[in-house]
Amino acid sequence: MSLLTQVILASALALAASQCPSEFFEAGTNCYAVIDEPGSNITWSECRTLCQGLAFDAWSVDLATFDNAEQLEAFSIAWLTETANYDPYPYMWIGVSKVDGAWQSLDGTPLSLQSNMWGQGHPHEMGMTAFLDDVTMANDEESYGRQYFHCSMGMYEYHQRCLCRAQ
Repeated sequence: MSLLTQVILASALALAASQCPSEFFEAGTNCYAVIDEPGSNITWSECRTLCQGLAFDAWSVDLATFDNAEQLEAFSIAWLTETANYDPYPYMWIGVSKVDGAWQSLDGTPLSLQSNMWGQGHPHEMGMTAFLDDVTMANDEESYGRQYFHCSMGMYEYHQRCLCRAQ
């Protein structure tokens, strides 16, 4: 296969991958949807089930995961625009949990305790699942879209929003 053919094929695949299902928005090279239930108390497990219920055709859907800080940054930038469609609320369940004492994504990829995706003071020993926290919104300041991972405990066992990713 010639180099030109490889470039054309790679470009076509990138374009096809960048087209998200209609209910999803694009951030970087990923497709996300938000399930928002204002006033509801939804657990991490319930959110995961709701996200999986969005699957159709060739698209599988689950709670959103981020492989690196660049993916989280791309989502945070896209969320600045998308958040206008939702009531202000700083928390969203994501696909990170503690399994056998270690933090990992849904696919089993380990998440370092020193990752710069964790918010200050997180993770901690008592947490078992993770959510995104828009730290400025959570502190009643104007949001600039900075999202961090936080872990659940006590009053943070329920949220009203789930972040889903289609693949």
